[in-house]
Order: sequence, then C-alpha cells, then structure tokens
Amino acid sequence: MRKWLFFSFFCCSLPTFAQKYSSLALTHVTVIDCTGVPAKLNSTVVVAQGHITAVGPSDAVKIPEGTQVVDATGKFLIPGLWDMHGHLTDATEDAFPLLIMNGVTGVRDMGGDLAQIDRWRLEIESGARVGPHIIRAGPFVDGPKEGVTNRLTVRTPEEARQAVRILKAKGVDFIKVHNALPPEAFFALMDEAHKKHIPVAVHLPKGVSSAEASDAGAASLEHVETMSESAMWRKGATAKTAEQAVDEILGPAGQDLFRRFVKNGTWYVPTLVAYERGFVLWSNDPESLIPRLQIHEKNIQIVRKMHKAGVQIMAGSDFSDWAIVPGIDLHNELALLVEAGFTPMEALQTATLNPAKFLGKTDTYGTIQLGRAADLVLLDMNPLEDISHTRKIHAVVLGGKFYPLGLIRAQALQDASKRR
Repeated sequence: MRKWLFFSFFCCSLPTFAQKYSSLALTHVTVIDCTGVPAKLNSTVVVAQGHITAVGPSDAVKIPEGTQVVDATGKFLIPGLWDMHGHLTDATEDAFPLLIMNGVTGVRDMGGDLAQIDRWRLEIESGARVGPHIIRAGPFVDGPKEGVTNRLTVRTPEEARQAVRILKAKGVDFIKVHNALPPEAFFALMDEAHKKHIPVAVHLPKGVSSAEASDAGAASLEHVETMSESAMWRKGATAKTAEQAVDEILGPAGQDLFRRFVKNGTWYVPTLVAYERGFVLWSNDPESLIPRLQIHEKNIQIVRKMHKAGVQIMAGSDFSDWAIVPGIDLHNELALLVEAGFTPMEALQTATLNPAKFLGKTDTYGTIQLGRAADLVLLDMNPLEDISHTRKIHAVVLGGKFYPLGLIRAQALQDASKRR
C-alpha cells in the first residue's frame, strides 16, 4: 500500500481552468532563470501557445492585448522542475496531481508498463489529462527475479542484444538496466545500445563496477548506494562491508573514479532522499538505525566530493509505491543536495538546466528564456536564500496554462468531499 495514500486521496484530481485569454503575462516578478546569472528583479514574462514569447524588465516588455495579466509583485519565478528518477506505473495516476502541485513538470520514468505510460503520455499531450512531460524507458532489462513485473529478463549476451532491438522497435527514449543483469549480458547490451544510439541508465548490476559501467558508455548511474556496492563488487575489492566501501569512495579511489565520470561524460542521479527514506527513516530494525544513518551521512559526503570533482548531477527522488511521495520528495532531494555543498542555484539546476542538458533539450526546457516551454513555478519566497522555499508554491504554469495552487487545492477538497 502506498505510504502517501492520504496525499493521493486529498489530491486525486486536478482541474483544468478555463483559459479566456490567448496569452499570459507574469509582471513585476523576480526571475530566477537557472542559467546561473543573478536573479532579475521587476521582470515580466509573457507566454503564448505554450512557449515564452517575451522576458525582460517590466517597463520594457510590451504586453499584447487579450493577455491574462498576473501581478507577481514580491514573488519569484523558476523553471518547471524535473524529477529524473521516478516510477509512474507503481505510483499510479494518483501521482500526477501531486507532481504538478509541487512544481514537477517533467519526469524521467525509470521502468514500468510501457503501454500504460504511453496512454498517460498521449492523454497529457492531447490535453485530456493534466500531468508532466514524460521521458520513459519502458520495461527494465534485468536478470532473473521472482515476483517482479515490467521486466525483459535477460540471461545471455545474445538475449541482451535482442532486448535492445526490441526496445528500439518500441520507440523507448532510453533503456534502464537493473542489478540482476549478468555482467557479460550487461556489456553486450551496452555495445548494442551504442550501435543503436539508445542511452542507457544503469542501476549497477552485481559484478560490474561503476568504473566499468562508465567506461562502457552509461548515460547515467543511479543511486548513491551503488557506489559502495561497486567498491565491494569490483575485481580485487578489499572492502567487505558497506562502511569500508563508503570510506574507500571518500578516499583517493573515489577521486580517481569521479575524474573518470567527468572524462566519460557520465551523469549521476544520487537519489539521496530514497536512501534516507527507505533505509534510514523507514527502517524497522532499530539496531541498524545508527549505522545506516552514518552511511547516509557519508553518502552525502560522497555526493559533495562528486560535485567538487565536476561530476554532472541530476535530482531524482525514486518515487514509486513505497516511502517516497511524488513531487514532495523532490524538494527534499534538493535540500539534501544543498546539505551536500551545492549552492541553492546549483541545486535548482539539478532539476532544471541539468536535465535539459542531459536530454539534449536546452532549447526547450530548463531555463526561463525566449522560446522555451512555458513550464514555470511561481514561488512566494526566494529559493536562492533558502532552498526549502521551492516548497512555497503560489501557482504553476504548465504548457502556458496558469494553475493557482489555491484553486487546485479547493477543487481537490471539493472532489474529496463528493466521494464521502
């Protein structure tokens, strides 16, 4: 049962507000465009047909006739956020309102029911459903496991190559491999994916080191705890416990590895919040709490060292059907990244500019600039002063449509009342 059942009940539907205007203007707002430049005070942003058509000083931007004007004095505007590690199939459609209410306008779905996800994506693109942009992998490519679904089970190198061909034919955006994939099958898959020009996101298979995965061309590596698993699984490993492994990664061996990530262009999605929730806060073994918490704190140090070494980082929560709440826990991930030494701007970029770079879509997403998609989050407080202010959402602009949070919540309460 989902741990966030209360939230899905409270927010089960999201209204589409009538759009009486051909365009929208947010005036007198502080724009944090996430390009890295300082915040721009007293700005106006105009959007039409789903894209930003003007952005600049409020006294210089001309607002077209027939525009819905929102006076955003005292408020702050950031690009829509991306959660780069989530599982919509497990979270179900209940996740969509939670994501939008929390300013998450894009999701990289890391494994699930491809047919169901594509139905949702088509509904969103057609306007029949309000939800985020979706980049999806379809079924995991994994080794034999009992009791799991949405898998292409692979045992041999040839089956791995065939899995790539099958997924290529299905039109997936990327391939996600999981931890039971045999090493020889993993390397065959990476070779075939390279030939077919399909990116691969890697939940590190047992028997494969993170260095080997990076050298093989992994587009992204997932979950910070796989760093310690890699230290225990690599050839010639001396670390026998998780504690010994994280200490190894915090030393010279980790610095060498991070330089390799930078050289290979390997991105990392640490999902710190998933470790914190799933292995620390939700642990039902009190005796293991202190050592798990100590490892969590060292994982944060690992991400700090990665960042200082220049490894490209993206924010992801690993929302699914367990401890992680869609939308809400992306904000907790941003807070953990700040704890790991990111500035608030850098943390914001892990969920805006960096995903756009990774996806090769900087001309569409990730920043508040002319021509970009009109996916925006209007905040009541400045996130550059305190990253927790990303939670202070006043309204969300999705595809150029303005969704005030107060009206969304009022509609959700009304819907909940009707079902009682």
